[in-house]
This record gives sequence, C-alpha cells and structure tokens, in this order.
Amino acid sequence: MEIRQGSRIEKYSVPAGYSLFRLLKEKGFYMDSLCGGKGFCGKCKVRIVQGDISKGRCSPDEAGHLSFVERKEGIRLACRVQINEDLAVEVPEGIQRDAAILVEGKGDVVLNPRVVKRYVELSKPLLDDQASDVDRIEEVLGAPGRLRPAALRGLPETLRAHDFKVTAVFFDQDIIAVEGGDTSETKYGVAVDIGTTTMVGFLIDLTTGQQLDVYSAINPQRQYGADVITRTDFTLENEDGLALLSKLVRDEINNMLRAFCQKWAIRSDMIYHMTVVGNTIMMHLFAGLPVRNIAVSPFIPVIARSFELEPWQVGIDMCPSGRITILPMVAGYVGADTIADILASGMAERDELALLIDIGTNGEIALGNRKEIITCSTAAGPAFEGAHIRYGMGGVKGAISRVRISKHGIEYDTIGGQPARGICGSGIVDVVAQMIKAGIMDTTGRIKSAQEVKADLPDALVSRVIELDGKPALLIASREEGALDDIYICQKDVREVQLAKAAIASGIHILMKEMGVRHEDIQKVYLAGGFGNYIDYDHAADIGLIPSQLRSKVIAIGNAAGAGAKMALLSKEYMEMAECIRNKTRYVELSSHPDFQNVFVDFLPF
Repeated sequence: MEIRQGSRIEKYSVPAGYSLFRLLKEKGFYMDSLCGGKGFCGKCKVRIVQGDISKGRCSPDEAGHLSFVERKEGIRLACRVQINEDLAVEVPEGIQRDAAILVEGKGDVVLNPRVVKRYVELSKPLLDDQASDVDRIEEVLGAPGRLRPAALRGLPETLRAHDFKVTAVFFDQDIIAVEGGDTSETKYGVAVDIGTTTMVGFLIDLTTGQQLDVYSAINPQRQYGADVITRTDFTLENEDGLALLSKLVRDEINNMLRAFCQKWAIRSDMIYHMTVVGNTIMMHLFAGLPVRNIAVSPFIPVIARSFELEPWQVGIDMCPSGRITILPMVAGYVGADTIADILASGMAERDELALLIDIGTNGEIALGNRKEIITCSTAAGPAFEGAHIRYGMGGVKGAISRVRISKHGIEYDTIGGQPARGICGSGIVDVVAQMIKAGIMDTTGRIKSAQEVKADLPDALVSRVIELDGKPALLIASREEGALDDIYICQKDVREVQLAKAAIASGIHILMKEMGVRHEDIQKVYLAGGFGNYIDYDHAADIGLIPSQLRSKVIAIGNAAGAGAKMALLSKEYMEMAECIRNKTRYVELSSHPDFQNVFVDFLPF
C-alpha cells in the first residue's frame, strides 16, 4: 500500500487486517488523534484515493463524524480502517507547521542565575607537586569534592591543551564543567513550557538576561490523545507506552535545542540549565515517571516538589552535568505550569486579592494573594481547544477565531486569513454568546429550529438555521463563501461548551466560598494562556465562563507559564519563590467537594 503526506510518499507491505491508524503511527506520519484512536473524536481523517474501501462505505460509528460529501470523496477515520486490500492513502499535513502558539508572557526579573563561571589559571604539575587534576582545580576554586563525575573524562586534555588556563562552570556549589580558556562571558539556559497541546521554549543568555530566541511546536504526544487521561491510558494499555511518550517530548526538546544552537552558533554543551513547567502528568511523562496513580482517586503523583535531573540521564543534548529543573507542582491536576502562572502574575507578592484562570487543555484556577492561595482544576479545556466539537480545531491557520452575527448574516475571521477549515476556542465563545443574543438559542442551550425563529429573525439568519443529525444547527461558514467545507455549530457542540463553562464557573464559585470572599473583594482577574489571550472577555462573561461582575477586572497575561519558567531560570530568588508558592497553596478537589454537583448544575444555563 502507499501513504502520502505532503511531499512524503512511502510504500509498505502489511498483513491483512492491519490497522491503518497503527501503521501511520508506527511510520511517523503525524495526524491528529485527540482520543488516541478510540473512534470518539473524529479527527484522524484521511482520504482513501485507491481501493474499494474508498467507495463511500464506512463503519456505523464513523457516520456521526463524516458528512455525506466527505464519505463520497473517500474520507475515512484512520482508526476505523483495516487494511485488507492495496490502498493509496492521503494524510493531511500536520498542524505543527501552522499552529498559532502563544509564546509571549509578562514578567521582569533581576538577573541572578544559578549558573556562574569562574576563570582560573592553575599551577602546572611538577615532580614535587603531583596533585591530581581534580584536586588541583578544586583547591584553587575552594570547592573540594564539588567536581561532577561527568566532567572528569575530558579534564586532563582540557587542562593541558589550554596551558592550565580554564573556566569552571558552577551550578550552585557544584562544578558541572571545565572549559578551556576564558569562557566566563558565555553561558546559556533554556526555559520550556510543555503544554498538553503545545510546547514553547526560550533561549536565554544567562550573562545578560536577554531572550535570544523562541521555539514553538505542537506537543508530539497529541497524536496519542488530546488530554492527559487518554495519554495516561496509553501508558497503561501499551507496555512501552510510557517510554514512547517520554521519548516523543524529549526528542522535540532536542529539536528545539538543535535549532537554537544552529541559529546562534552555540555549542550544545554551553547550555547549562533548563527549567521546565507543565501540568503534573506532562512533568511525569517528561521525566519518565509512571502516571497511573494520578489518573485514579485519590490522584497521587510520584513527586510534587521541585526536582532536578542531569541531562545525560534523560538524553537531552546540553551540558551533560548541567541541570534540568522541574518546577514544583501542587497536586495531581495542578502542576508546575500553575505555579509558574502565579509566579508570573505577581499575585503571590501582593496584598490585593486576585483570581487567576488558565484555560488550556485542562482548566486551572487560583485565588489568593501573598498570604494564602487556593487552587482547583477542571476538565474544561478540550471543548475550547476544539476537541469534542464537531468542526472544532486548535488555533491554526484557517481556524475561525472571530464570529459576528448581525441582521445581515454571519461574518467571521480566520487565523492567517486563510479559507475556513474549522473553528477554534475564541470563535466558539463568540458564536455561542451571539446565538443567545440574536435569539437563535435560548438560555438553556437549546438551538431553536428555523420554524421557531422565522418570525423574529431576518432571512439572512433564518436560512442558516438547518437540521443536522435530526437537530437544529447553525451554519457558520459554507463552501459557497470560500470555506473549505460547510462548518456548523450543532446542538452537541453547545452542550460541550455548557459543560466546560459550568466546570470553570463552578471552580471559581467554590474557591470564593472556600476563602469566604465576594466578587467585589477580587481586585484583578488574570487570564493566562493562549485561549485567555484571544477570547472576547465580554462574550466570555455573557456565557458565564467569567463572572459578569468581574468582566472589567480582566487582564490577559499571555503565556504566563513560559514567563514563570524564564523567571525561575534567571533568578535564584524566583526559583525559591516557586517553592514558597507551593508551600502556601492549598488544593481543593472539586470532584469530592460537597457543593460541586449542585453548583455545576446551577451554572449549566447561559
């Protein structure tokens, strides 16, 4: 059989009945698979261009994910195709190339990194001075026993090749490398935010504190599931699942480092420190730690405090004895990214009460100030990142990001100005809020039929209310208007949004109740992450995602997780503050909270 993706064309022979989905994964063809190949998400669409299987037939569980036109054009779900004949398959280009990933964040820091360099000129060995190379350099530096074993191998050659004039690289009190000559003005670090969906890395000059470069990519683990639960299941259901997911993210970090080094003519061994943030499961997967106990009650991680790895232990291409610092986590579902968000927002340093909301693939919420912080986590993000939404997608080129409904019809903007191919989170919030305002949908979330709205709406809108799967839906973009496909918001999509926004709203309500505060007590609302940066705050408040009383207090702080990781990289004080934040943060488990179910139901209506 033949598989095509862009310019890549490969041919394979497989046994009859072999899964197309499995083959694509094994051979490294990137493809969205938010449910990990279980047939729930409908995102692993491929085109069968040769073979009888392309003639419109599909399994019953595919029917809800494929339109009649798609089936007629040979579109199938890869996870539901078994190879029993000679096929030619076209796989869409992966979204890594065109993702609009938020890389900027807030945060200013006084430079005080944990990496320090000292240039020294050593006395040369003589018959009456036979001190070992290690003793000689440690004595001059006043650091007995501090030279790391990995730095020993090249030490004799380095000393003699440079006439015993060398630079020692310290990480805190340890000597992690010895370099020939005076390299004291050359030292680099990298801060990395490993999100469930995206990854962002920042190259920092640790001598000047300047950010030199940024690298962003889709998290390659995404092809094994959109959310952390699906990926956790993958590690349990596959013997090498944990190793595979760990390798994927480490390989992407090595791609990042390679790109930095090539662009800036940097030796990889001159990158000495890396700080890493992400949710608790992402941190465990990166470190190669089992995640099975995080996924089941009582949701216990292997480790929650900050910890360090040496790069050689995890195959990261930087100074072998350098340090990879994973920032502290709060609980199984409030991770190092939330600590970094709090750090970057500054809320832990002030008396004023602040609310922080980071709606990513998971939704984390924090409420507090310098005295106390309480947090919770909600499973809200997938709906706002396109998962579980029929025509939903991430923030990539061609995604509808803004929607305007008026008496003249519906207008929309897409990311990159490209033809519409789906709708992302900010567009979903826009359209739901305006469907309510226009009277297309009632406050219970029920989309009205064309007959119901005919008397109240102009024809330009009535014509867009159609029936899909036996229920009303709204046509947002059509092929006639230049979209790549007809794109609808259907009743099931609205229900997904309701569940997501009710979860976030319930989390905010419960944290406020736990702390005994009112809306007027909250001085600022920080929205972190890409979704928080791009949504219309008024529309978010209109649907109840943000309390309406707080809409005027919203401040977008961008990629706060990445900013917090940079702050910890640049400053020992902020690294210590991250641990202090963890120590004064209390986690509230919503699933076991006595008020959660009732509050959740109360927040379901718009």
